[in-house]
Amino acid sequence: MARELRSSRRNFLVGLGGFAAAAKLMPGSALAFEAGACPPPSAWSDLARAVKGGVLRPEDPFFADICRPNNLRYGATLPACIARCASARDVQACIAWVKRQNMPFAVRSGGHNYAGFSTTPGLLIDMSRMAGVTPVAGSDGLVTVQGGTLNLLAYKQMERMGRTITHGRCDTVGAAGFLLGGGIGFNMRKFGVGADLMRATELVTADGHLVRADAGTDASLYWACRGGGGGNFGINTAFTLETRPVDAVTVFNLTWTRDLPKVLKLLLTELASAPDDFGSKIAVTIPSRQEGCDRAPLTLSILGQLHGSDTSLKDIFKSTWELRDQDQSQIKADVPYWQGQDFLTETTFPYYYQEKSSYMRAASIDDEAIAAMFDWAGRMPATSMPVSFKFFQVGGAIDRVGRTETAYVHRGADWLFTVEANWWSPTDSTLQVTQALDWQQRFTDDVNRRTGAVGAFQNFSDPSLADWQGAYYGENLARLAEVKRAVDPGMLFTFAQAIRPAETPARRNPSSALPGGARREAEAVERLP
Repeated sequence: MARELRSSRRNFLVGLGGFAAAAKLMPGSALAFEAGACPPPSAWSDLARAVKGGVLRPEDPFFADICRPNNLRYGATLPACIARCASARDVQACIAWVKRQNMPFAVRSGGHNYAGFSTTPGLLIDMSRMAGVTPVAGSDGLVTVQGGTLNLLAYKQMERMGRTITHGRCDTVGAAGFLLGGGIGFNMRKFGVGADLMRATELVTADGHLVRADAGTDASLYWACRGGGGGNFGINTAFTLETRPVDAVTVFNLTWTRDLPKVLKLLLTELASAPDDFGSKIAVTIPSRQEGCDRAPLTLSILGQLHGSDTSLKDIFKSTWELRDQDQSQIKADVPYWQGQDFLTETTFPYYYQEKSSYMRAASIDDEAIAAMFDWAGRMPATSMPVSFKFFQVGGAIDRVGRTETAYVHRGADWLFTVEANWWSPTDSTLQVTQALDWQQRFTDDVNRRTGAVGAFQNFSDPSLADWQGAYYGENLARLAEVKRAVDPGMLFTFAQAIRPAETPARRNPSSALPGGARREAEAVERLP
């Protein structure tokens, strides 16, 4: 492990990431926290003195606003205290405190963890004050992103620099959770996933040290942080990223209202050959329907961007171009890059949801698979919120990095397929929610079987995923377990889908040594056409 970084003004300015760490009650956890246990008042006073950013208890103003997660499924889990860290030293103080008090903890900036891993009944480490993006002096386009930075602030500060990275659309998502799980966005086919642009990271590890990991120092830890998922190896306090200069883009939101199965099949097959300058997300939206009422028709839309290219949108969309509903479609051609992102940006509100995902090849999507998708869409139970099944376009620069070169293993696919289940608890009954989740599972299983889709995206954490280890990490799981054993053998950083330490030294990456699910994903990807 690299030596502890010396205290400096810069170290006090680095930030901590969204759901970069989440620790919850688990059998075997290093923190054996008993239900109802509470530290003495002197312990809370000690924490308040140690955390210079301040702490909040349940009776304090704004406590409820700060602890509310984006996924309200987990909103009933309230922390005993919120530590508002303002520096890496504050993070170290929190780690020391939870170890002394045997207190579970979670770390959050945006609070968008799909499976609630940034909620806790113990100490919530709020990192939203540790935010900002600054150029690295003397470098050519490198920036330091503090770990608590939300997308919205990153957008503003990089716009001033005239630079960009692969970033998401939701402006309240934390940069750390985004990067640690890989990070997808409309630039990924041109630049790679967000983790591909990471050149270094700083993190507080289980022993309380602040370390820097890059290709030359703690290289295995650096490798693991590029796709190994938030919350597994420490609390990431800063990232060094390679940025790219911005250029003009054409942004679009196109809609089709007729012949949707035909259009979807054409889009999924024809867009797979689009240039790397093109990024898109296809959504088939199923309107909400109350019991006894007819549902409105489905719609198909595609949102995306095209960097400056010799190929036009008309050429890229080929046979679907003339089929679109021109009255409902929008195109903004050759606009400044960050103006284009204003068009694409999404702001989400808290609600109840679950998402399931897998990766598929365009060549595996036949007419029967498309028909099954629309058949399942027609069977969606009545709920108060619309849902979508979606296809995020991958490939391009993502596939120029090997599956084992970083911890992000999902290379070689054309589409990241997802199915939503959304509901609003005050109006949807327990039975309706159960039916919606069952429908989502059966929809996903059937489509995966028909298309040979494999894996799952670790940033779309799925609490119902049985073989999450193999689905998220594939053949990289064994090496990730080795890294976990090296930096956190006692499982201080633990949650329901945390990587566990390797019990014995394992050979790296042979598929025969993988758990069943990981081996199946590795073999399935090799078989994909």
